[in-house]
Amino acid sequence: MKLKKIYICSKCNARYPKWQGMCDNCNSWNTLVEDVVEETTKSPKKKSILDFSTNTYKLNDISSLDLSKTPTGIDEFDRVIGGGVVQGQIILIGGIPGIGKSTLVIEIADKLAKKDLDVFYVSGEESPQQLAQRAKRLGIVNDRITVASQTDISKIIEEISNINPQILIIDSIQTLYHPEFPSSSGSPIQIRECASELIKIAKTKNITVFVLGHVTKEGELAGPKLLEHMVDTVLYFENDRSGVYRILRTFKNRFGAVDEVGIFEMTEKGIFSSNSYSESIMDDEALSGKIYSATYEGTRPIIVRIESLLTRSFYPYPKRVFSAIDANYAQILLASIEKNTPLKFDSYDVYINIRSGFKTKDRGIDLGICASIISSVKDLPIDNHTAFLGEVGMLGQIYPSIFMSKRVVELERMGFKKIYIPMSYREVINSKSTIIKVSDIKNLYHLITENSS
Repeated sequence: MKLKKIYICSKCNARYPKWQGMCDNCNSWNTLVEDVVEETTKSPKKKSILDFSTNTYKLNDISSLDLSKTPTGIDEFDRVIGGGVVQGQIILIGGIPGIGKSTLVIEIADKLAKKDLDVFYVSGEESPQQLAQRAKRLGIVNDRITVASQTDISKIIEEISNINPQILIIDSIQTLYHPEFPSSSGSPIQIRECASELIKIAKTKNITVFVLGHVTKEGELAGPKLLEHMVDTVLYFENDRSGVYRILRTFKNRFGAVDEVGIFEMTEKGIFSSNSYSESIMDDEALSGKIYSATYEGTRPIIVRIESLLTRSFYPYPKRVFSAIDANYAQILLASIEKNTPLKFDSYDVYINIRSGFKTKDRGIDLGICASIISSVKDLPIDNHTAFLGEVGMLGQIYPSIFMSKRVVELERMGFKKIYIPMSYREVINSKSTIIKVSDIKNLYHLITENSS
């Protein structure tokens, strides 16, 4: 047996005998990572610690499994995960360093331990004393939580056999190593093999496994892309620009819906489900260029504040700066306003920001963006109890967005008295707010310039 140096693509797991700038398999740049593999002429020995295989069955002969979900008691996490965790589920949580992944999972551990579930928390980054200190700071005291600092996957499996937990937390997958493979911790092979062992543990022992993962500077999970394919659920933890709120997104879920969003508030006492997120972006001061709308994330409407600033430009090419929205379509909206109104933007710098804490691709706020631009360039403040909903086409027509009625209900609940919606929306809306229908951009321009106070 001898060791051979190879290079493995961290995106697609393709192998190369020498380093090169671009992976020929997935066309990604600078993703090849040095690793070593064993080369032997004899029959390779079995390297897997656990065996994961079953007999062959007819599909109709297999009794239906109990996939009942256990709520964690953290409302926003249960919303994202699809109602609760399932036995044998592998949940991968990614996020930038310091965002609160470890704080979130130890609070989940506490909630599940209070439901008489045994939790085994394994950290490869913190000592037991550090874990205990963090738990004390968060007010967590529970005899059903067992902690250990360990990175050897074989020893972790031995401890699992001794403890027999229902919940396993790994913090983080990049710190584990498989003793049968000579590469260093965090390499694509180590991440893949350790994740494979964790999956076998979850499926054979019906243990719910939480796996924390590091992310790259591009915001993607570090390690081979295969890791995301192997697990049941992939969640990403993001922070908003103010640093107070945390956004938990679902990108994959075999036991629930995807594209769901959970909103948390970070405090000195831990992370809590946020019930006042929409209220935090609302104020009573009417300013030119400030407009409210409602985006739809997952299964919930969320109030957003659109801010536009148009100023005279002193550059040969006026600036176009767009934050938290699709820059290409924002350019199309500007062109549509120019085409259908007397406004011209060739001598204006345009700055547009969506005050929502996260980037959105929802087209339902197009009408709000157009209203914000018109309000700013005409210096016409619009009442803070007015909102705009609808998609805007390239030719200036306005169309209904999905879940219009739910957005209207949320806006009314938050105190909005007047709501602009597309003329083409035919369904009856039972709302105490005044509903104003808009046919196109030209109509919107006249309504704003004639009715603004």
